[in-house]
Formats: sequence, C-alpha cells, structure tokens
Amino acid sequence: MMKKILLTIVAFLSVPLLWAQTNFRSLSFEEALAAAKQEKKMVFIDFYTDWCGPCKMMARQTFPLKEVGDYMNNTFVCLKLNAEKEGKELAARFEVKAYPTFTILDADGKKVNEVRGFMDGKAFLEKMKYTMNPDMSPERMAQRYAAGERTPELVNNYALHKMEQEKEKEGFEIVDSYFQSLTDAQRLLKENAFLFTRYTFQLNDAKGRFMVNHRNEFDASVQEAINEKIGRLYRTELITYFSGYRRQSNQYKEEEYQTLKKEIIDLGLDKTYQLQPMFTLIEARQTCDDAAYVDLCAKEYSNLADNDRGLLIINLPRLIDTEDVAVLKKMSQLIRSKLSEMSVNNILMAGRVLSSIEGKINQ
Repeated sequence: MMKKILLTIVAFLSVPLLWAQTNFRSLSFEEALAAAKQEKKMVFIDFYTDWCGPCKMMARQTFPLKEVGDYMNNTFVCLKLNAEKEGKELAARFEVKAYPTFTILDADGKKVNEVRGFMDGKAFLEKMKYTMNPDMSPERMAQRYAAGERTPELVNNYALHKMEQEKEKEGFEIVDSYFQSLTDAQRLLKENAFLFTRYTFQLNDAKGRFMVNHRNEFDASVQEAINEKIGRLYRTELITYFSGYRRQSNQYKEEEYQTLKKEIIDLGLDKTYQLQPMFTLIEARQTCDDAAYVDLCAKEYSNLADNDRGLLIINLPRLIDTEDVAVLKKMSQLIRSKLSEMSVNNILMAGRVLSSIEGKINQ
C-alpha cells in the first residue's frame, strides 16, 4: 500500500513538470503551418543532429523549463527536426548551417528570423522575446541602423545578429564603432555593460584596457559581471603562456609575462583562483630541461584547478616537443598515474594525448 501511495504521489508531482515542457508536436511541416494559422501562432523549428552536444543540452536543460515551455507553447507551434534525416530538405531550404538552429516562420512558411546555439533558460527567453519584436527583425534593425539610430539595445542585438550569421567582422565593426562614439562616462553606464561582458575578448584591446582601468567605476548593478569578465580575460591571457602556445610560436617575452603576472597579483585575482601553480609551471618551462619539467608537472598537478589539469595534459606534447624516448616515457607515466584523479572529460583528452606520445615511443 505504501509503495502504491508513493508511486501515486510521484506521478502527481510529475504532471506539472511535463505539462510545462516545450511541446514539440508530431506534425508534418504542412500540418504545422495549418495549426499555426488556426491557433494564430508562428512556427518554431528546432533543427538538431544526433552528434550535436549543444542540441542535447537544449533538450535536457532549457526546453523542459516551465517558463520556457509556457512562453513557447503560447507563441509557437513547435517542431523538432533532425537536419540530417527527416528535416534534411527543410534545413536546406532555410539554409541551416550550424546546430542547433532555431528557425522561426510565419503561418505561410516565410522565414521571419532564426536563433542559433545553446542558451540557458533565461538567455533563451530573452533572445526569443527580442527576436519576436517586429522592431528587432533583421530587416528592421538594418533600417534603423542605416538611419543612424545607435541605442544600446539596437547595437547589442544588431551586432549579435551579424555574428550569428557568421559575419563576425561586421558585428565587431558595429560594436567597436559604437564604443568609440561614447564618452568615458557613457561607457560606464549599465546599459552599455554589454560592450564588455558580451563583446570584449582581448585583454589588451581598447575595450579590455578601458574595462580594467575603470573597473571600480561601473554601475553597481553590473560590477560583479564586470569583475568576473576581467578575471576570465586575465586567465585566458595567462593560458597562452601556460599552454606553451607563446613558447612554441616564439612569442614568449619575459617582460610581457612579468607585467601580466604583476597585474594579476595587483588585482588580487590570484586570491580567487588557483593561479600560483600556473605561474610556477610557466616560469619553470623557461629554465628546466624536459625531464625536470615533467617531474615538476607531476608535483604541481594536484595543485592546479581541474580545468587547468586538463589543459596541462592536453598541451604536454606542445610544452615538451621531444623525440627522446626516456622523456616520452616519463610523460606517459605521468598521465597514466593521474588517470584515477581525472574528470571524465580530462580522461578523454588524456587518451588522445597518450596515443600520440606512446605512438612515438613504439616507432
């Protein structure tokens, strides 16, 4: 009796969740258009593939959310089509080139807009609501921009649209032109924070340096996001040294590295993230021989953050470019000795690196 009661409770509690999920209907394209006309809705097509990781994340994390389901079911007749199987013809018709692509059509089958890529529920809803705004259609945004309008909302969404269409150069021209047109005081306004949180990827370009130099002057409502972005930019720059990229490409300059390290310490970023082991390994690679460097990697491995452990392993062949069998064996032993400590993703990366290293040993 108790088991039956528990099963009943579980079933009852499950109903609202299922009801709230995005309702992808089992309809043909023609049936979806007819339903959209009858229900006075538009058609939403989720083009996915079997191998697309972000597609699976959308299906697992975003579309089942209540707030997403409520909005999607009230606004669209939703279809989910495999772009390499039953949806292949429609994917070609609507020029789908990346996955996932979410194509929005009117009830006559005319393409109105599209959205690409994985987003969490909040970001997806925000993007969809902007997309459904007639003033945010691609044609209307182009008209408004050509007429000289430069509101933060238009610049943000028009640039993002360009980038989603794989026109990154045009997108960044829109962003950078807008940034250059602003005074310092305007750049610090919360409505312009998107310039830094969304479109700044280089620590040492104009937007990156402005953000760092004025980091304590931004509106309080965006201060946390700005600080997080600054931390990511510094870590990204440090990784170019840590991964061996600068060393391999002959771009390593000690003075530049020391300046970067000093800025990181002055900003206190080494207090919020495990950066000291990275400093140690970067500096040792400039002075240690290959065998000693492998030993130091083994010593510092557990001190690194998990993501950086994976970076170290995957970049070992670049950090130690050698044909010396003794060193290659030490590298192999290091990786194998750490497999039990690795995350699943790091194990997968380690397998590919081991195959490369041990292939050299067995030549």
